[in-house]
Amino acid sequence: MARISTYIKDPVVTKDDKVIGSDISGSTRNYSMEDIAGFLNTSSLINVNGQLIYKFQIGSTPQAGSFTVNGGQPINFSNVTSIDFSHINTNGQNIQQYLEYFEGLFIMLTQTDNQNNFGQYAITSVTDSGNDYSTFTLTFREGNNALVQDKYYAMSFSPKGQSDKHLTWPTDGSLYQFTANTAVTITHELAKFPSVTTVDSAGSHLVGDVQHIDTNSFTLTFSASFQGKVYIN
Repeated sequence: MARISTYIKDPVVTKDDKVIGSDISGSTRNYSMEDIAGFLNTSSLINVNGQLIYKFQIGSTPQAGSFTVNGGQPINFSNVTSIDFSHINTNGQNIQQYLEYFEGLFIMLTQTDNQNNFGQYAITSVTDSGNDYSTFTLTFREGNNALVQDKYYAMSFSPKGQSDKHLTWPTDGSLYQFTANTAVTITHELAKFPSVTTVDSAGSHLVGDVQHIDTNSFTLTFSASFQGKVYIN
C-alpha cells in the first residue's frame, strides 16, 4: 500500500465516497461518508445547539436512548399529547437535569433523515417518572406528517413563537384596592419567578414586600393602602 500522502486529493466529497479505517477488532474496513454521517446523526456524540437525539419506539416505557408517546392513532405529530424521554441518551449519558430545562419552552421534534417530518410543541410540564424517564406534557403548535417507529429524532429548543411571558394584574384592567399590611396572593401561572412592578392610580412606582410561593404565585404586601396595578414579567 502506497503512502497516503501520495494519493490524489478528491476535491468533491460525496455521500458515496469511502474512507479506510479499523473496526473495534482492529480489522481494516471501508466506511462510506453516508454511513459515517448517519452514525453521527444518531449517536449524540456531536451536540449541535443543545439538541438531543432519540429513537422513537412504540411501548409504555422508553428504553435507554429512546422515547415513547401518548396520543391518538395513527401517531401523527398533531395527535401527541405527551412524550416520555429516557434519562439516558443515545451516547449513554444521564441527562435528566437537562431535560428539566425544557419546562415552559417550545421544542421542535424532527426526524433526522427526513426533516419534512416534524412537530413543534409547547411544554407545559416536565415530570420525573421515577422510572428513569421524564414525561413532557405538551400542546401541539404546528408540524407535518407522522412519527415513524425506530427512526431517530432530534429534539431541541424552538424559538418560533416563543416570547417572554408577562401579565398585568388585575387581568380585567381594573385597579386593585391594596390594604396596608395585608398580604395579597397573586396567581400568575407564568412558570417562573418573575420581576414585580406595582404602580398606583397616579402612576407612581411603589415598592412592596414580594414573597414567591412557587413559580406560579407570590404574595405582595404594602405598608400603606392605595389603588393600583401589578406588572409581572
